Amino acid sequence: MSVSIEEMSEAFLEARARVFRALGDETRLRILRNLSEEGEMNPSGLRRVTGKDLNLLSHHLSCLENCGLVESERRGRNVFYRPKDGVEEFFEWVDEHLRGEMDSVLCCEVVE
Repeated sequence: MSVSIEEMSEAFLEARARVFRALGDETRLRILRNLSEEGEMNPSGLRRVTGKDLNLLSHHLSCLENCGLVESERRGRNVFYRPKDGVEEFFEWVDEHLRGEMDSVLCCEVVE
């Protein structure tokens, strides 16, 4: 079955929107920050630094992994997560952008 350019572009936009919705959650942003700072962590380590319940962390890590923002590696009974290549550079770009646009971003009433 062939997919038209219009359908591909709609699917691409929907996928992009899902990635940005994943990044729109403060807990997931904290998880990504901690993973970036530590290189990799397992859910128990993330629980210690975030204070969040393991079930909630599992839900957020699954979302981040499904959106291609983190990858996991099983080692025995433990699963370790780390940011995928390019994620840290993306956040560096966002941080640089915010340095120049912080006031206007915080004034945006559409996104809350």
